[in-house]
Amino acid sequence: MPDETSLYIYGAPPEEYTTVTPSVPPPQPQQYQPPPYGGPPRYLHWKEVLSGLVLRPLRTMNEARDQAVWWPALIMSALGGVLAVLANDASRKEIVHSTLSTSVPALGIVVVMVPAFCALLGLVSHALATQFGGNGSPTPFITLSMIVVWIADAPRLAVAMFAPDKNSIVTGVGLLSFVLTAWMLTTLMMRVHELAWPRALGCVAVELIALLLVLKLPLTS
Repeated sequence: MPDETSLYIYGAPPEEYTTVTPSVPPPQPQQYQPPPYGGPPRYLHWKEVLSGLVLRPLRTMNEARDQAVWWPALIMSALGGVLAVLANDASRKEIVHSTLSTSVPALGIVVVMVPAFCALLGLVSHALATQFGGNGSPTPFITLSMIVVWIADAPRLAVAMFAPDKNSIVTGVGLLSFVLTAWMLTTLMMRVHELAWPRALGCVAVELIALLLVLKLPLTS
C-alpha cells in the first residue's frame, strides 16, 4: 500500500487536493508453529514393553498398540504355564515323583500347549472386536494380551509356589489377579481396537472365562 493517499475533490484545482497519510498497522510477527508429526511410530524394545506394562500400563498400551511382540509373548506364556503347573501341589508332586521320561514330555506339552491356547484366546477376542467395530490389528492384540495375562497372574503364581493350594491367601490373591487380568485385557482392547469399555469387556469376556476355567480354577483348587 502507498504511504500517502490523495483525496480528490471533484471540480477543485490540483493545488487544492488534500494529501493524507493513512494509519497502516505494522505487520505482526508470525508465531512459530511446529509441523505436525508425520513420522513412523516409535518402536518399543521388548524390555520397554515388559517393564512398561508393569510400571505404566496405560501409556505402554498406547505406544505399543500397533506393535507385535511374538517372542516375549511366547516365552512368557511357556514359562507361565510351567510355573502354573509347578505351583499346584498335586501336579508338582506328580512331576517330582515321576521319572524323567514322564516329567520332561509332560512339561514339553505344557510349553507348547499353553502359548497356543493363549494365542487362540487372543484371536477369539480380536474376532469379536472386529464384529463390534474394532479397527486394530490382530497380532498386536494377541501378543500383548498373552503378556498381560501372565503379568497379571504373576502375584498368584508367586504366592502359590510357597503356600498350599487350599490356603485362603492363595484364593484371595488369585481373585485379585483375575480382577487385574480383566481390567488389563479390557484396557488393552480399548487401546488397540478403540472401543468403549462395555464393548471391550464384552469382547474379552470369552477369554476371561476360558482363563478362569482352564488355567486359574483347576490350578488353585
